[in-house]
Amino acid sequence: MAYYILNKGFELRGWDGLPFALRYPNPNYTDFFDKETYRVVYALDGRHDIDEENLTEKQKKMLERLKKIEIALPADGTQRLEPHQEYVKYPGMYKKSVQWSITGRCNYNCRHCFMSAPDYKGEDLTIEECRRIVNQLADNGVMAVSITGGEPFVNPHFYEILDEIKKRGMYLETLYSNGKLIDDHLLDELEKRNMHPAFHISFDGIGWHDWLRGEKGAEEEAVRAFKLLRERGFQTSTSMCLHRHNYKDLRKNINFLAGLGLVHVKINVASPTGRWKNETEHFLSHDEAFEEIVRYLPQYFEDGAPVSTQLCSLLDLNKERRAIMIPSQKFSGKEGAEKQKACGMIKTGMYISPKGKVLPCMTIGGTAIDAAFESVLEKDLSEILTKSHYRDMCNVTMGECIRHNEKCHDCKYRLACGAGCRACGIGEESLDYYKVDEDCCSFFLNGWYDKANELIELYKDRFPEVKKEEAEKAPVREDVC
Repeated sequence: MAYYILNKGFELRGWDGLPFALRYPNPNYTDFFDKETYRVVYALDGRHDIDEENLTEKQKKMLERLKKIEIALPADGTQRLEPHQEYVKYPGMYKKSVQWSITGRCNYNCRHCFMSAPDYKGEDLTIEECRRIVNQLADNGVMAVSITGGEPFVNPHFYEILDEIKKRGMYLETLYSNGKLIDDHLLDELEKRNMHPAFHISFDGIGWHDWLRGEKGAEEEAVRAFKLLRERGFQTSTSMCLHRHNYKDLRKNINFLAGLGLVHVKINVASPTGRWKNETEHFLSHDEAFEEIVRYLPQYFEDGAPVSTQLCSLLDLNKERRAIMIPSQKFSGKEGAEKQKACGMIKTGMYISPKGKVLPCMTIGGTAIDAAFESVLEKDLSEILTKSHYRDMCNVTMGECIRHNEKCHDCKYRLACGAGCRACGIGEESLDYYKVDEDCCSFFLNGWYDKANELIELYKDRFPEVKKEEAEKAPVREDVC
């Protein structure tokens, strides 16, 4: 007789369409199995006698693997799983994480805000409504919650929301902020709850941050917050919006941010949406940004690759992994790629707006197509994840987007581009979820994709060696377009 039991923290789980899963203590990782191998995983409950001699070869290999990495522990037939480890089948589709705007209000007056948060007239949800959202997330197997706004710390129920998240056993992954309200009290409250999220604080360049954020002293507050978070041991990252006045200062700003201890810097061209669409004299084209990035790249490596950096949609430089990727290339470019989901993030994540709407991503909030999606306060999340417009959009493939757009049919880049980002393709006014992302299209057709591949060949071996512990870091990536 041979008995085995799951190590503590591992949980037997299943979702609609993915019924055979094992959730790890690390909230960012869930392993999925086929029916044959899951028979072994399911039997790791301390009471099933596993007849190893009669297992299939596939099952034997799986059992040996689970024993080797100490997921399956020897048992004597009397031990039992903890209640939370027992098998649970969630009613809807699998979602690992959620990004939740707990308020649409903000304490800054950003001139480029795509959500128009400074003009937001809505009221924050009540704590009872927030509790309903948290409970529905937990009841559908969502483990990781990232909180954003507006500015999340202006919500009077912020700490109560944290308590609800903790009560349901979920993990606070990232807090998005402008930094002004980050202080020792906030960090003490997080640590009191045994929460240690990453912080993502916007920073738009030395000398230009106040101007873009519409708040005197905003740059000083962001720098203060970065320093405090580093001192207290919290991981930090940032996004920086490029415009006509700051795009030539990449070297100065990236080195400055690296010196503050950030693990990742994401550079974007300010998008002509929301409030920024009226700031035409400050616009910067993607081509201008790309040309400046090409000029800057030798300096980045001369400076020792100071911090992992995504340089717009041209290149993503991962210092820890010593790898360079092309953000605009969302698919492999190989035959069969058309079967992949049109949006990579929607496969495992979702966004909840300040009004409780479940959307593919934050960028869609407030646009014309927003109205097609439902609120978790009006329809149970399990229904939304089972049968809804949102569920239908989750299942859209990039092949469907290619077939929908005639200009994509014969394009040689179609299996690498896949018609681009859904949110960028839709824009503010369109109702067409399948519409081509024109900026991504231009990236490929104007030669920037080929140029990016040339740059990868030129610089791929230029990263300095890193220590093992640094290589194992997982740099924070901002999960909005």
